[in-house]
Amino acid sequence: MKNNRLKTGFLEVISGMRHYAAMMVLSVMFTLSNVSCERRPLEIENLPPAALIPVKIDWSQSGINVSPQNGATMVHRVSLRFYPKSGIMPVFDVYLEGNVTEGLINVPVGQYSVIVFNESVDDHGYWEGRINFTDVNSFQDFAANAVTHVESARTQQFPFYQSQSGEKFITEPLHLASWSIEHFEVTEKMVLVSYNEKPASYISAEENEMLHALTKIKMRALTRPVNVTARIENLVSTHINYLAMKGFASKVYMASGKTTQSPVTHLFTLTGRRYDSNGRNGTASAGFYSFGRTPGNNESYKIGADILFVTGELYKPAQPLLFDVTNQVKANYDRQVDIDVEIGYNLPFIEGGIAVDDWEDDVYTLE
Repeated sequence: MKNNRLKTGFLEVISGMRHYAAMMVLSVMFTLSNVSCERRPLEIENLPPAALIPVKIDWSQSGINVSPQNGATMVHRVSLRFYPKSGIMPVFDVYLEGNVTEGLINVPVGQYSVIVFNESVDDHGYWEGRINFTDVNSFQDFAANAVTHVESARTQQFPFYQSQSGEKFITEPLHLASWSIEHFEVTEKMVLVSYNEKPASYISAEENEMLHALTKIKMRALTRPVNVTARIENLVSTHINYLAMKGFASKVYMASGKTTQSPVTHLFTLTGRRYDSNGRNGTASAGFYSFGRTPGNNESYKIGADILFVTGELYKPAQPLLFDVTNQVKANYDRQVDIDVEIGYNLPFIEGGIAVDDWEDDVYTLE
């Protein structure tokens, strides 16, 4: 019968919402269990206080490939985090799992703000050491923060870098994307239409827009790949190229995608080598993920380099190898998801140590 069908559909709420919503489910189920299967006009009080809301997600601008790679996928689930405006109902999450591009979710009657993002704030094991979330119960202040590099690990991996006072080093954040809507409302009439108990004409144009609002989700990238390529004369002389890039943000807000004025330093090494025909000069490249540019008019992005020769000797130039790449970052940042910068430096030719044929050309490609 109709009431039994509604009760079955409503049970889906339990799997997607937190405890408060689950309690609502149980109370409604108790009410429905006392309703006769006799055919009668449907009334609002006999309906679950939640609508079936369709969800469709466009990942094309997210910087995340949701297709399987090497037998795995870069997105395990999607969180739709609801912030009730009533002040009575707590914040809750509904998830898309398996299919992370579309599905149906149950949302209780009410007014909300909503943030959609990959994975979940509760996936502590997944985010550990890479991203931590703050103010998760505030729509405006919910933010992702890069994790500070453990000092002992940093000095072991990058032994020659001389830090400056107050400089903050961070680990590379994982892929992150989000979308938000500040006003989303589910009405009792929307419940009727979502269960096909009333035609679409039963609700207003505004309600119809709300019913399909979550089919227009277009995820934006919160982490962006930074690709660095160095043109090096006498590349063959180098054993390790240690680089430090300063200036990208350490914090991004999930609802707006805006970063804070909190520049940090990313430490990395150049790994992908390509030699010219002479076997001495060439290019080396590497990449890492960042939260992107800092806001304001005083942006500054610099790359410093420390070179360890094949002999094990540290290169000590008359002037430090420091490159201002601010204009490069600004110039290509808005045209594409990745940020490409190029630098170049000349080194003396050093013989000894590791031979040319001993190098393995390691190609570093950011997806």
